[in-house]
Amino acid sequence: MKTKFTLIVLSAFFLSCQEIDDEVLPIFGVYDAHVVGVSGPHSINISAAGGDDILIDAPFDGEFWSVVRADIDETDHLKWDIDINRQEIAPGVEIWGSGFYYDGVIQLDYTLQYFGQNFDFRLIAER
Repeated sequence: MKTKFTLIVLSAFFLSCQEIDDEVLPIFGVYDAHVVGVSGPHSINISAAGGDDILIDAPFDGEFWSVVRADIDETDHLKWDIDINRQEIAPGVEIWGSGFYYDGVIQLDYTLQYFGQNFDFRLIAER
């Protein structure tokens, strides 16, 4: 029984680890960001989440900080696409949207849904 448990834990550990895609390394770092029409500047962080996914730590509504997972596409072009798939960032609060990264600048256009009511935002960040 102990052997089976150990094997399950070890296999879960190895399967959950994803290597970071080297192509997305230039986007990692700290950025000065503004939520357009709301607030700023804020220092936001972008870090690796595995593969070509990133974690964005920012005040998406201009006030409350959240960590959102995003997918990077088109890394073979100068302008990279950023996709934020629909995800819950707090009870009753969801986010989804898209954006791009180009030459040290990030623009994210996204929707925050607060208990069924949608609000659109734009975040601009520069390294």
